[in-house]
Amino acid sequence: MLRFLALPQRFVVLPKSEALSPSLEDVVEEIWQAERRRRGSKLFNGTLFSVDELTDGAVAGRFVEYRRFLAQVHRPELFLELQVRPLAVTGLLQNTEGLFFGRRNPGAAQQPDRWELVPAGGIDASTLTDGSEVEPGEQILAELKEEVGLDRASVATPRLVAFCEEPEHHVFDLVWKLETSVESMAVRKAHAQLGHREHVQILCVSWKELEGFLEHNQGALAAGIFDLINQIAPQKGRV
Repeated sequence: MLRFLALPQRFVVLPKSEALSPSLEDVVEEIWQAERRRRGSKLFNGTLFSVDELTDGAVAGRFVEYRRFLAQVHRPELFLELQVRPLAVTGLLQNTEGLFFGRRNPGAAQQPDRWELVPAGGIDASTLTDGSEVEPGEQILAELKEEVGLDRASVATPRLVAFCEEPEHHVFDLVWKLETSVESMAVRKAHAQLGHREHVQILCVSWKELEGFLEHNQGALAAGIFDLINQIAPQKGRV
């Protein structure tokens, strides 16, 4: 079950975390190399923002290597030592026709072949400001371009509507309303023109069919999606 929290106003970047102990580094590297052999050059060790603490109106955290989180996904018991709590962004991309979902690539490192809301992704250092803060609103627009193929002019100004934690995987999520006037066929066309696609399919689920879609695909949804929509759109209508 998701845990819903008060909407934060600031996202503060703390100093870089300390290096891992040699034995823990060896475990992380072993998992990383095994995954690289399985997936090849498509796997990239970037950085992600990991939550350290929540205070009134603020989230504080550090940038850590993605491979640490990947090791934690493969070996959940490593959380006790790695303590990676990614801060992600998720978009509620919607138009008058319905709400958009993407089916993740079967070769994805996390939650392959699952339906998720699009766009979605982790917060990286590209959103870092001069004041040692990050701007998640910029990240959701970057994900929109990268995963769906739409630029920022295609949507109204993103509006933060929920902040939640998925305790099983230790992931925090900032959920943004993305309103577009682009028709569903044009959205699918923009997605089809992407060179590298994280999602093998983009689907616009009509508002009247949303409840049935969620029930029918409950076992094929990415973690937390069912709870999220039931919380912020209980009537299965526009957010």
